[in-house]
Amino acid sequence: MNITKITTILFALFCFSSCKKEPLGQQAQEYLADYNEFVDTLKTYHPALYEFTPKTTFDKTIERLKNQIDNSTSKRDLLWKLNEIITLLGDTHSSFGFFGSYSDLIKYEEYFPLQVRLIKDELVVIDPMINKNRTRKGDVIDSINGRSIKKIIEDIYNHIPAQAHITNGKKGMFNAFQDTYIPYALNFPESYHIKIKGEKESIGLKPIAGKPKYLPMISPQSLCQKQFCLNELNENTALLTLRSFAYYGNKTQVLKNFLDESFKMIKEKNLQNLIIDIRGNLGGTSEIGRHLLKHTLNEPFTFFSQSDFEDTEIENIPFDTNFEGNIYILMNGDGFSSVGQLASIYKDKKRATFIGETLGSNQFCTANQKQFELTNTKFTYTVSRNIFIIDVEEKNTRATIEPEIEVEQSIEEFFSDKDVVLDKALELINP
Repeated sequence: MNITKITTILFALFCFSSCKKEPLGQQAQEYLADYNEFVDTLKTYHPALYEFTPKTTFDKTIERLKNQIDNSTSKRDLLWKLNEIITLLGDTHSSFGFFGSYSDLIKYEEYFPLQVRLIKDELVVIDPMINKNRTRKGDVIDSINGRSIKKIIEDIYNHIPAQAHITNGKKGMFNAFQDTYIPYALNFPESYHIKIKGEKESIGLKPIAGKPKYLPMISPQSLCQKQFCLNELNENTALLTLRSFAYYGNKTQVLKNFLDESFKMIKEKNLQNLIIDIRGNLGGTSEIGRHLLKHTLNEPFTFFSQSDFEDTEIENIPFDTNFEGNIYILMNGDGFSSVGQLASIYKDKKRATFIGETLGSNQFCTANQKQFELTNTKFTYTVSRNIFIIDVEEKNTRATIEPEIEVEQSIEEFFSDKDVVLDKALELINP
């Protein structure tokens, strides 16, 4: 027997004895059971499983992540894997909820110890917190622990569900939970060091010891400090702020009444310009959007071209006293669910001028989600069960709703809390 054959046999024997996968312990078996249960639930209930991710890619990802489960897998490792799978659906209604819901799995000293924000594709320090002697507000971070920000964001975005995988729909979620997303993407390093743009040396960061202080959900400079408001800006312009459509059951009528009173006032004062601000509106019942359209469209319209809950042939008739002036829509990536339904019809009817950033939703929506709980880890998540498609002329489940006028805050404008999107609308009205 020649030396080559002997070497091959010895290598094969070595691999057979040392390369075998270690048998799974009880905890790993429970994680694997939850993993399989989760995948089975998605395949059983979701009505558009492969709409935005090809079946081959979906199945390969499931197998790849499944094969990674071993005795070293932690509960949070499993959560990260499950988030990657559910993100493949391209559906914000199917998710594990806000990422901060599982903050109990991460200690404060493991958080990324800076408050940062994506602004024009750059990761900007907005609060150095305990590291104010090492970095400052406005610094742009090029890398963390030797890994480029581009690669880190790509990885994190693979774990943030967004309608039709619309990238701008992921940005707001990252900005909200960046201090926990970054540790997951870097596999919970013992320490953090960053490279600042324009600097040669990296900077080591001190860990935080307690809960960070976050920016308020509503800017103190905003004219509207509630979920919905009508503000008269000048003698011919009103600002209608709608931060949520999540008014279900008896609460739906509360928001409908507000819209009725608002348009009554607009009519009485003969205002000719209406700015509708839907930034940060995560959606809710489609009834609100339909009611708003009746107040602002000048021709009958159908709402859904596909729905499991109503006759798609129903014709919606605008109100006799509907608004006939100019409409300007302020939007960003944090506009989900029924916000995309409303915007799709405005876009289709060419009834409004859109200002701001790409919307985080579109004409296609899977919803009517059901909540599930995994048997062993007790992780809770939701899965959509029905498809809703808006009745527009150009049907495309991947279509994005783009602004006619793109406006995004610069770093300087963010720190001065300047509302450049609203300012642009007013500039168009009063050049």
